[in-house]
Amino acid sequence: TLDLNYSKIEELPKEMGELCNLRFIGLKWTWELKFIAEGLGKLTNFRTLHRLVVCDDEGDTKGCDIRELKDLNKLQGELSIGLKGTRNAIDCARNAQLLKEKHGIISLELYFGITGGVSEQSGTSEQSNDEQSGASEQSGALEALESPLVLECLEIGDYKGKMPVWHLNTEYTKLHSLKLERCHLWEKLISITSLKVPNVINCPALCEIASTPAFESLKVEECCSLEQLPHHMPALKWLDVALCDSLEQLPDHRPALKSLMVWACDGLKALVNMPALESLEVSYCDCIQHLHDMPALKSLMVWRCDRLKTLADMPALESLEVEFCDSLE
Repeated sequence: TLDLNYSKIEELPKEMGELCNLRFIGLKWTWELKFIAEGLGKLTNFRTLHRLVVCDDEGDTKGCDIRELKDLNKLQGELSIGLKGTRNAIDCARNAQLLKEKHGIISLELYFGITGGVSEQSGTSEQSNDEQSGASEQSGALEALESPLVLECLEIGDYKGKMPVWHLNTEYTKLHSLKLERCHLWEKLISITSLKVPNVINCPALCEIASTPAFESLKVEECCSLEQLPHHMPALKWLDVALCDSLEQLPDHRPALKSLMVWACDGLKALVNMPALESLEVSYCDCIQHLHDMPALKSLMVWRCDRLKTLADMPALESLEVEFCDSLE
């Protein structure tokens, strides 16, 4: 056992690969860790490896290669993989199924970091070609990192490729938490019957979230192509929507919805038929003119909704805060 959780360790040396009986290495919250030398793949008795950083070589010392996961078949619990190394490291993932058969992993994070290698200000065709190449490489890597079907939590971030084919697999019957963050070409969130907590943040191409009856909490931010939310969400209790300019309305008749936060959704025109809602926060929604009856509402905060004219009857209201709503009568 080697517990480095919450430490400021910056690198793991190649000598780590000689600790053949090591089963546990704690690397939670080790944000200073930038370099892992090759050799971890030799530790086939590993049960717990919270974090893997795929990285470039440093001088004569080779960096960790994603293929070192191949023989670590006893891994269990949580695994976070940072794919921020060279494109060669991303390419290494393409031709090997590295995670699919690791049935002990129940929580997986995959974070990419290749942006194309040139300044966004360059504005050249070379930049565009380079970005397309980087996106293609990331797509190949994510296909190779197909998740095990027993997965319960999945998080993907800083990903510039298209949706992987395995995302369309509906056999992820244990997946209850999914987070997509800065996945720029991800177009659809399919229906996974077990999914309870989806978070979708800064996915500008996302245009559809399929109805899933198990949703209990839904967070959607910076999804500018999304025009509507799913209607069939009977178990939904918490909804958080921000910076979704194409969204014109929220699904009504939500029998279980208790908490709603809406921020900077310029196309949203009304909030209606939320009989169980207890907490509502609305900010920077310029098109909303009316708030309809909310008989169970206890807490209301409205801020900078310039066209809001009326507040409806709210007999259970205990806390009210309204600021910078100049049209309110």
